[in-house]
Amino acid sequence: MTLYGKDNAVSLISSMIGRDRLPHAFLLFGERGVGKKTLARYIAKTVLCQCGGKVPCQSCISCRKIDKGIHPDFICITPGGKNGNYLSEELRSIVSDAAVAPNESRKKIYFLPGIDKALPEAQNTLLKVVEEPPEHVMFLMTAESKDRILPTVLSRTISLGITEPSPEDCIKALAEAGHVGKTADRAVSVFGGNIGKCLEYIENGGELEYIETVGKIVDGMLRRDEFAILSALNSLDGKSSRSKIGDALSELKNVLRDVSAKKLGGTLCSANRKGAEALADNLRQSSAAKIYDAVTEAERKINGNGSVPLVMSDLAGKIALNL
Repeated sequence: MTLYGKDNAVSLISSMIGRDRLPHAFLLFGERGVGKKTLARYIAKTVLCQCGGKVPCQSCISCRKIDKGIHPDFICITPGGKNGNYLSEELRSIVSDAAVAPNESRKKIYFLPGIDKALPEAQNTLLKVVEEPPEHVMFLMTAESKDRILPTVLSRTISLGITEPSPEDCIKALAEAGHVGKTADRAVSVFGGNIGKCLEYIENGGELEYIETVGKIVDGMLRRDEFAILSALNSLDGKSSRSKIGDALSELKNVLRDVSAKKLGGTLCSANRKGAEALADNLRQSSAAKIYDAVTEAERKINGNGSVPLVMSDLAGKIALNL
């Protein structure tokens, strides 16, 4: 298992293990595709490794079982909600199962990817066991944003922000996956060091619908055309899952971050960099911040099962109001 761009996190985890100060719950947060799940599995390997070192040996039966997804003490919870969110009963089952001793190791690890997609009532079911877990229990959770995690849950975890690797490291990772040359270079030119998104882009033949949709939204913003903005947002309804809608809104936030980065002389990282540069010349930073907040609110409503047409209509109006 090769970890790219995670040296600081790996060093911190090794230090915690060396000092016997490993927390009972980690929250790994960052943009989709930056390697949160990979790092979570690395942590699980380190904790459950039969060699008992500060890093996983990668060869013992425990490490190999985690690689194959069959370790009985590394329990991966898959969201069962129709919109990819966790159901209260799924998380409630963890509470009762946590009291059961591990099968093979000294620890039992529950892995909950995308915990920010759990509604507040579902998160609340975890609160007591996350607050006072049995000695043998550990939680690994991932999220794209800490904003959708209940403060009561967040305060009981160690949060690690995960950033994307460098473009150079991403090229190496893509080569390991068999993608080299112009294909890999094109993916990195679009997504920078985000390995997950680069792989998705390549596997989709160099096309991702949500990138094109965001490009249309940005074009509408540049022309101050509310109808064009609404039409682009409405194209996400019906044919798109809430996950794909979330991808589009996340990319739109990346564009708005790039607007601020351009004004401040920072590095641009969205897939619509040219659009972001044009917006930076035509949009006040305060306006970009207000639109960013409106997109964040729309994300929250979509994740909370809000009506997609109503949320998109409201968002289009707020975007146009701040142009």
